[in-house]
Amino acid sequence: MGSNYENIHDLPKCSLYEANNNDDDDDACLSAMLLCCGPMIYTSVLKASIELNLFEIISKANPPCVSASDVASRLQTTQQHPQLPRRLDRMLCLLASHGLLVCSTRINEEGGSERVYELSLAGKYFVNDDNNGSVALFSTFMNHQKLMDAFNNFKEVLSDCDKGLYMKVHGMPVYQGIQSDPAWNHVFNRAMGDICTIEMKKILEKYKGFEGISLLVDVGGGIGQSLNMIISKYPSINGINFDLPQVIQQAPFYQGIEHVEGDMFNSVPKGDVILLKAILHNWSDENCLKVLSKCYKALPQHGKVIVVDFIMPQEIRSTKADKMITSFDNLMFLDGGVERTEKEFEKLCKCSGFSSFHVVCLAFSALGVMEFYK
Repeated sequence: MGSNYENIHDLPKCSLYEANNNDDDDDACLSAMLLCCGPMIYTSVLKASIELNLFEIISKANPPCVSASDVASRLQTTQQHPQLPRRLDRMLCLLASHGLLVCSTRINEEGGSERVYELSLAGKYFVNDDNNGSVALFSTFMNHQKLMDAFNNFKEVLSDCDKGLYMKVHGMPVYQGIQSDPAWNHVFNRAMGDICTIEMKKILEKYKGFEGISLLVDVGGGIGQSLNMIISKYPSINGINFDLPQVIQQAPFYQGIEHVEGDMFNSVPKGDVILLKAILHNWSDENCLKVLSKCYKALPQHGKVIVVDFIMPQEIRSTKADKMITSFDNLMFLDGGVERTEKEFEKLCKCSGFSSFHVVCLAFSALGVMEFYK
């Protein structure tokens, strides 16, 4: 049987394909469909790209623009076969569509057109770089199967406020889970070190509040990387890096830094200024007040605590900064933490006895540097 419609103009209109030139609706529909499958596929391709060292290969190319065939010929972990360049090109196209590569075309030796790629500014953050930091290992850490198992049960965050999501799924706190897996723990420590480098470079560009400090105490300072970067810029500062014994045992020697073991819920070393970087967002308001009260006691009159944490906007927009902050806020469900608004930080400041609160600057339009004055 034939159709009752003589030409395409007689076809009934379908809302999905309605020729109404409604660009906003088209964009909204594409956004909705992309959210259904895009994150999983993109994350998988990104994970594979890091494992295959694709960003490293492209970063070392000379000239900088390389084809999929060029990249394929330099892969050492994959068996060469005729379909490899084509398959690899499909992955590189996806990375380019997400802004990690810049794609252009050139005429190849056979006279045909081929795509070529180079790293974008964002893509350079996936290249291992001890001096400037990298996000590659953080991506590897986030893709660990135990975290994936927790995220796949995300609705559980609404059912029990007394336990973190990781605890509900695996029966232990997330940091205990990390420490129980030596390989994962190694990736975590290196990833946090790389993120620290990226964040501190930007903070030291924008924040001048370390000038004139004699003794700076970094509470929960890990192995001392942040403090070392600060003292490298301000060598007149003496530093105390304060953390749990199992962390301090891994800390290397840094000129001008004394590593001190302890528990911030019990006491904090005395200093002119105390740094709390990425600490308060790990804890409930009650526990934050306990830590801040210990800091208050350790400071001289007019001393200050420098708090570095993401600041949650009151009104959420579809910006990269807001997507980053809200993503980390939901990540904090793993172990009962939370990202806070400026007003919530101010309330913590005043409730712990400090006299004044000030947001000094923002790094990456998201990471707040705040001062709590005694």
